[in-house]
Amino acid sequence: MIKAISNLGAAIAGATLMSASALAQFNDNKPISYSVDGATATGYFKVVTEAINGIVREAYPGTDATYKPGSPAGGILNLSTGRSDFAFNASPVEIKYANEGKAPFKEPYKGKFHFVMMLHEGLIVHNLMTKDWADRHGIASFDDIASKKPPMNITVNLAANLQSTVTMYQLFFGAFGINEAQATNGGKSMIRGNSATGFGALRDGKVDVFVNGGFVPTAEVIEVARGRPLQWISADSAKLAREAEKWGLKVATIPKDAYPFITKDESTLAIWNAIVVGDHVSEETVYKFTKAVMENEARMRSIHPTLAKFTRAEAVKNITGLSVHKGAARYYREAGLSK
Repeated sequence: MIKAISNLGAAIAGATLMSASALAQFNDNKPISYSVDGATATGYFKVVTEAINGIVREAYPGTDATYKPGSPAGGILNLSTGRSDFAFNASPVEIKYANEGKAPFKEPYKGKFHFVMMLHEGLIVHNLMTKDWADRHGIASFDDIASKKPPMNITVNLAANLQSTVTMYQLFFGAFGINEAQATNGGKSMIRGNSATGFGALRDGKVDVFVNGGFVPTAEVIEVARGRPLQWISADSAKLAREAEKWGLKVATIPKDAYPFITKDESTLAIWNAIVVGDHVSEETVYKFTKAVMENEARMRSIHPTLAKFTRAEAVKNITGLSVHKGAARYYREAGLSK
C-alpha cells in the first residue's frame, strides 16, 4: 500500500514537472519556424505578412518565417496537406469549400486546418463603372443593369481567387438577378486578373465595369478617376444583405466623399480575413506566434489602415466555424481571453 502511494506520488510529481517543463519551454524566446501561404507575390498581403513576421522574429530572434506566394484557396490546400503552415487571408468561401471538398478542393479538409485569430473585416467590394458608359445606358445601380441588360466589358478577379469572385461579382450578380453569361457575352467581354490588372484595364479604356476587392480609400481608384471619370454602382442594401447572410458577411457603407465621385452613402460588402493554420503545426509554434502577435497590438494597428481596429478582444472572436488550434487556445486561456 505504502509502495503504491509512493509510486502514485512519483507519477504525480513527474507529471507536474513535465507540465511545468512544457510551460517553461513555451515561454522561452527560442526561435520557431513556419511558412505563410496564400497571397500574391506583391501588394497588400505581402506587406502585412512580412510586417507580422517581423513582429514574430523580434519576439523570437532567429525565427525562420517564409512567405510563399499563391492564392487564398491554394494556401488552405497547402496547409491542409502539410506543405505550408499558415494562411493569413482565409475567408468564408475558402473555408466552406475546403471543409466540403468543393472545387477547386478535390476532397474535404475539415479538421485539417484551424482558426488562430481574426485579422480584419475590411476588404471592401468596389463596384465601379465609367461615367461615360453609365450615361450612355442610363445605369445607376445593379438593378438597372439587371433590367436594362446593357452590353458591357467587365474586369473581375481570377477564378482561382474565390473570395474575390464568388463573394464579390458573383454574389452581386446573384443578389440582383444578373445573368453572368448574358452580361459578359459568354465570358468574351470579361477580363480576369488581380486588382492591378483590373485598374490597368479601367485606366486604358478596355472595360466599362470593375468589381474587385480593395480597402477604402484605394489610391488606384483615385488615380484612375483623375483620367477617366468613374461612378459607383449603387446596390439595394436589403437585397444585398439577404445574399450576404449566406456567407456570414456584413453590408458595409461607403460614405459619401470617400472618393471624389461618390456623392451619397453607398452600400457594398465587407469581407473578413482570418489567420488559419494546418493541423500538423506544433502547439509550441502556434502558441508563440499567437503570443507575439497578441502582445503587440499597437504594432499590429500600425501596419496598415485595415488593421487600425485590431485588438486582442476582437481578434479572438471566432466566426469561421473552425476549431481553434490547440496552441492558440492555450495562449488564449493563459491570457484570460477564453475559458
